[in-house]
Amino acid sequence: MSETIVVVSQPSTDNISVNVSPETAAIDVIVETTTNPDTTVVVANDQGPQGTPGDTGATGPANTLSIGTVTGGASAAATITGTAPTQTLNLVLPAGATGATGATGATGATGSTGATGAAGATGATGATGAAATIVVGSTATGAPGSSASVTNIGTTSAAVFDFTIPQGLKGDTGSTGAQGSTGATGSTGATGATGPQGPKGDTGATGATGATGSTGAAGTNGTNGTNGTNGTNGTNGTNAVYDTDQAVISMQVFG
Repeated sequence: MSETIVVVSQPSTDNISVNVSPETAAIDVIVETTTNPDTTVVVANDQGPQGTPGDTGATGPANTLSIGTVTGGASAAATITGTAPTQTLNLVLPAGATGATGATGATGATGSTGATGAAGATGATGATGAAATIVVGSTATGAPGSSASVTNIGTTSAAVFDFTIPQGLKGDTGSTGAQGSTGATGSTGATGATGPQGPKGDTGATGATGATGSTGAAGTNGTNGTNGTNGTNGTNGTNAVYDTDQAVISMQVFG
């Protein structure tokens, strides 16, 4: 059992000792009389044995610190409001002394054109000026695809313009025109040279039989041939029947 002793001394003729039991919480008060009191407090505690280390606690959430207000003030200050893990940092920044004037900066870009002002009063009519003249000078043909140009080689009151006009690009081929009417027949040209003989053609079909020619002149009589031998007598024929309606005569001529 451990015991805590508290001794209280104060500027008086008495010293007061207070004993507190950590187990029963009983308090004993002891009053002692001294001749030289002092003001001291003595706390004594008997140390007990070391306990077993506890388990490591879980990792707490990450704290988020955001910037809150930033204001100017006489002196710098910083305060944090809110509770973890969400807190806000508020800053007070003192204004510094005015610095030296900086070098002149570069000229800024030209601003946009302002609105048109109100029309002024009409001025007095001026004297009539001399009439300006314009005369065409030269005209040249430029290369296809180049730009046309006009150059004043005179003055503003007596202009002389030289023109350069580019040649046009070649156009696309036009569509075929309609066929023209047949022209007059030309004179016959000279006969060309005879060409090489062509290959033999196929035999043509037999032509129609021609008309019978006229009878030729009679030929001269040929010489008489030798008499042949007599033939044997033939058998007697049957008697002929004479038909009065039709008579038939058979004749054999021996030469």
